[in-house]
Amino acid sequence: MPGYRPRRGGKPPVKGRAGKKVSVVEKQDFFQSSRLKETEDDASQDEPRSVEDALYAAEEDESEGGIIQPGTESEDETPAPNSYALLLQSLSARKDKSEPPRKKRRLSRSQENGEHSAKRTVSDGEPLQNQSSQANEDEQPPELLDGPETDEEHLEADVADADSEDEETLLRDPFEKHYTTVSEQDFKAAIKQVDQKQWDTSSSRSDSGVRSTVLFTTQYPSKVNALKSTKDAYLKRRLVDSGDKVMSGLSSEEKNVAACVFNYVDMINGCRSIQNSSRLRDVSCLHALNHIFKTRDRVLKNNAKLSSASNTEALDLRDQGFTRPKVLIIVPTKQACVRFVESIVKLSEPDQQENKARFLETYSHEDEDEWQDKPEDFRALFGGNHEEDFRVGLKFTRKTIKYFSGFYNSDIIFGSPLGLMRTITTGGGKDKKKSHDADFLSSIELVIMDHTNALQMQNWQHVDYVFSQLNLLPKDSHGCDFSRVRHWYLDGQAKYLRQTIILSDYLTPEINALVSTHLHNVAGRVKLVPTYPGAMLSVSSLALPFTSGIPQTFLRIPSPNPLSDSDARFKFFTTTILAPLVRDARHQRGILLFIPTYADFARVRNHLSTSSDATALSFGSISEYTPVKEVMRARSHFLSGRHAVLLYSERAHHHFRYRIKGVRKILWYGVPENPIFWAEIIALLGLGTDTDRAPHASKGGAKGVVRALFSKWDVLKLERIVGTERVGRLINDQGGDTFDFV
Repeated sequence: MPGYRPRRGGKPPVKGRAGKKVSVVEKQDFFQSSRLKETEDDASQDEPRSVEDALYAAEEDESEGGIIQPGTESEDETPAPNSYALLLQSLSARKDKSEPPRKKRRLSRSQENGEHSAKRTVSDGEPLQNQSSQANEDEQPPELLDGPETDEEHLEADVADADSEDEETLLRDPFEKHYTTVSEQDFKAAIKQVDQKQWDTSSSRSDSGVRSTVLFTTQYPSKVNALKSTKDAYLKRRLVDSGDKVMSGLSSEEKNVAACVFNYVDMINGCRSIQNSSRLRDVSCLHALNHIFKTRDRVLKNNAKLSSASNTEALDLRDQGFTRPKVLIIVPTKQACVRFVESIVKLSEPDQQENKARFLETYSHEDEDEWQDKPEDFRALFGGNHEEDFRVGLKFTRKTIKYFSGFYNSDIIFGSPLGLMRTITTGGGKDKKKSHDADFLSSIELVIMDHTNALQMQNWQHVDYVFSQLNLLPKDSHGCDFSRVRHWYLDGQAKYLRQTIILSDYLTPEINALVSTHLHNVAGRVKLVPTYPGAMLSVSSLALPFTSGIPQTFLRIPSPNPLSDSDARFKFFTTTILAPLVRDARHQRGILLFIPTYADFARVRNHLSTSSDATALSFGSISEYTPVKEVMRARSHFLSGRHAVLLYSERAHHHFRYRIKGVRKILWYGVPENPIFWAEIIALLGLGTDTDRAPHASKGGAKGVVRALFSKWDVLKLERIVGTERVGRLINDQGGDTFDFV
């Protein structure tokens, strides 16, 4: 992938009074060893004027800024019986020895002096954390710290803000229908049907050419209600205005997608594009916020019932999972994470945002100027901060969003597959030696995976591993109140109610395998695939130095099964394609060999290096792992003719989009997954030097050569290249194995 740009800015200094840090323990010893009468006047200058003021300064909402640290006071020490000691004891003592230490806020210098501290702001005018919030990330608590962060000061207001809904509305609400209204008998019958993969199916095609396949169980409706307005989405009151803005900008196809999303149906959308990506992201974030707020309101209402009930044992209120996180959002880069967070902030409109300055500094970068000549899809994916190893938690209170919250205190967890995998396998510890910990994924009820095709260009095994760790029974309790845990969590059936939203530019066998293996939603799933005109048609619009069109030849490989496809392809290539090139090696020049997978790339490279039959053919190679100096050398030798063949991997083109000069022939070892690459690679035929073009012109307009190998197991990506209407003939035609298109 492109080289990572180091983040700008350094670590700001954080100082106490007169540039010197003041120890909390020293302050405690001073108060406990001094008489109240002698220190009352002096202390009033530096401390709050009353006990209530002191409590407010130390216990107010964390959104005022500062680094949060666990308390370290010992319970065995008995403080002196004076008001200051009692105050300090009230701030540090625990109710129970088994509870984790309470967290305190470090006061800035201006706050200690009773002054109003100025807060940094960005263009949107929202308050940000002060300088101490911008400390290096390594100084923050681990993300898997599961100490409780109570918001008791807001509970009464939260209950008052909770929407009051009548019973009839609740029965129509998709949230209630999905989690509470289905009987236990129907739920078990649906689980059995899902486990046995006995789905009922239906297919349709829209006027715009989008093909939909619906899988559903007998116990759940096969058709979701149309989404005409936000009223049909049953949004929380605080999201209605934002929802109206989102819904008003959706097309009819996108409203159908939103209807499936809000009805808790799994959505596998292969119609994502640069044009609709922001709207699909807004719909997904709106649904995630609606789910979080409804879950929170249900818990608060039940808390109020328990507090007012005379006999709490008679109430069986099941409204929680094992842990707090409910939404997992998987994206390929940090900048993609920033776009999702911006959408969430836009929709939720919080009054305050904690740690936002640190988040923007760590996750957001400006685009590089030299990338302006890159394709649009490349800039959309790699623009800004394209680092691929990250994870961050987001916590919601009544009016605040907190970034970098501990995972067990978060509502939403963002992460890349690599970042999540490392957190799970190392337990989130800085020493990387802690045990495996996937408990923070035990109660995930909604998974959103955006730009999934880009994730496949990273390491798909990490994606598969993260999904395998979802909704497992936790190893530790993490302060869970099991009397409030839903029964289907306790029975290990949470995966059957988890909703998954997959947004991808196109679908691949790996994505389909993930869906088949890890998606068990009893509410069913919907798969959307567009009708492809064929990427090869766009070649005619390329500005190439030829007087006529370029013939595109497709050669079908006999392959009995998917497991032996790689061997069959290699045998066909070495005997049918490579052998004629070797026999005429002295006259070969400008042959670009495009190889989709790295395994095949390494196999062909090793064969050309070691086989006695291919030693006469000089070659270079460029993969995603090739150092920059070797890339420059290979491109230079290929342009000069010193190397007749250049091996080029699909991932290298995905990450760098090299404009390789000197290409005269293009051989596709396999058709690319990304249909955009087809025209981009063929366009390299027009990047020869003037001296290279002269011989072509003298021969009356010589044509470039484009030949591609495929097998019947390449049907999905072949469809994107030749088009939906033609792919059937290429796969099933018995008249021959060679197909020419001009």
